[in-house]
Amino acid sequence: MPDPAAPCRPTPAGDEVFSPGRLRAYRDLSGYTRVALAARVGIPADTLTAYEQGAATPDTATLTALADALNLGAGDLTGPPGADDSWEYWGLICAAMPPMTENQIATVATVLRRIDKHRHPGDDPAAEPPRAA
Repeated sequence: MPDPAAPCRPTPAGDEVFSPGRLRAYRDLSGYTRVALAARVGIPADTLTAYEQGAATPDTATLTALADALNLGAGDLTGPPGADDSWEYWGLICAAMPPMTENQIATVATVLRRIDKHRHPGDDPAAEPPRAA
């Protein structure tokens, strides 16, 4: 688990690698079977299975076609090397992505300000009490 006190350094886009777990999670979230998504993209279902299992990596054109078929950007199917890439992990991430209400956004903002306050003890940003969702 990452150290929450460590500074966050974004991974440069060039270091991103194909994520089999993200592909499967987004496919499941969109409701496609492997056969249906493969047909839509124009690849064999066995090839899609190999991508999802990490046994093969799609070329740029196929990655773009997969992302288009899932209404995503190609970057949504990539991640930093060594990231947790399990289907279960990305399934949870994808499932938690519905839009948030204004109250939920305010609550998250309050929590983030509290975390920031602990990272920078000399600073005291004005924190709002969390609102009920």
